[in-house]
Amino acid sequence: MKKILQIIFIGIICWYTYTKYGDFKKASLFDVTEVNLKVKNVELIDDLADSIENLKGKNILEIDKNKIKNKILEDVRVKDVVIKTQMPDILLFDIKEKEPYVYIEYKDRIYISDELGKIYGYMKESKKYNMPLFRIENEKEIKEFIAVMGKISFKDEISQIYKVSNGIAVTTNTGLKIITNIDVESKKYGVVKKLYDQVKPQNKRDKKIEYIDLRFEDYIIKRIEGDRR
Repeated sequence: MKKILQIIFIGIICWYTYTKYGDFKKASLFDVTEVNLKVKNVELIDDLADSIENLKGKNILEIDKNKIKNKILEDVRVKDVVIKTQMPDILLFDIKEKEPYVYIEYKDRIYISDELGKIYGYMKESKKYNMPLFRIENEKEIKEFIAVMGKISFKDEISQIYKVSNGIAVTTNTGLKIITNIDVESKKYGVVKKLYDQVKPQNKRDKKIEYIDLRFEDYIIKRIEGDRR
């Protein structure tokens, strides 16, 4: 009998705690009054602000942060998002945008891609960046070109990358063309960098070399006609 009374007593305590805690959770003290959004891209703020602002007035203890995070990550411009609560009534959003890596020209349109080769915007919808242009015929070429560019130490001087017969052409801002392919090893690009530093012209009119071909065991260097140096 004593054991039964103990069980009943514990049950009453649990029920009382649950009901009181339930009422406590529903208290207006926990209604969201402020949402702080940390993000660099102003356009991204405009697009996400409305949906995030709608969280105001909702109980902070009942908000499903994982569900909201997954919803935000559906935006192709978002790389990651961290959502924190500052009790009792403030939500904090830290949104990391994807960093632009290259422009991609495909089917008469120019897109923006991240470093993984994922397209997430249009050139005309964004500010202008100083980065290379990939001219592609099919989407699988994006990762090939990224792999090639990853071996080149002077990325800031690359203007375009595109397919040529049995190879890939990399052109610099000064008009020098490097012909390569996906199998060329990184050490070859190191030699090209040293050569490039020696022959790099101030402008396209002064260039001495038309192209350097890396696809063979030995380098093939094509000088501009008339240049004997």
